[in-house]
Amino acid sequence: MNATDLESLCASWPGVAHSVKWEDDLVFTVAGKMFAVYCLRGPHRERVSFKVDPERFLELTDQPGITPAAYMARAFWITIAEPDRFARAKIAEFVRHAYDLVRAGLSKKQQAALAEKDAAMATPAKAAKTAAPKAAKAVPTKAAQRGTTDTAKTAKAAKSSAAAKNRKR
Repeated sequence: MNATDLESLCASWPGVAHSVKWEDDLVFTVAGKMFAVYCLRGPHRERVSFKVDPERFLELTDQPGITPAAYMARAFWITIAEPDRFARAKIAEFVRHAYDLVRAGLSKKQQAALAEKDAAMATPAKAAKTAAPKAAKAVPTKAAQRGTTDTAKTAKAAKSSAAAKNRKR
């Protein structure tokens, strides 16, 4: 996977931006937070670094060709020194997961804004497919679980309020 492949992979994800930092690195961010870095030149040329789950960090760094990322290992980043040794789909999966990890760490407001962008980019057919399963997972309200409805609650509250007023008179 080269820089162009990585750019085209991340281009359609909501909130993703990329820029060259530290003169050598193509940095991919979501809402200003880094999730992947591709080294363009220098002794570490063509290396790909990205964030991983803390639970998988040791497992992945035990594999040949994967090392803890310099300066970022404490934040659970790994480096793939020779991306050509790995399947393009596998690296794409790692990078997408890194994006998802960083996105999940954003504030609720930022996540909501990205979700709106997701919805706007979705086609009507795709939106219908994703909306249907969510509707099926709807959890009944506590009132529904007790067998009461909000309307019944409101009527009961109005009756008790009227009764209280009558007692005061």
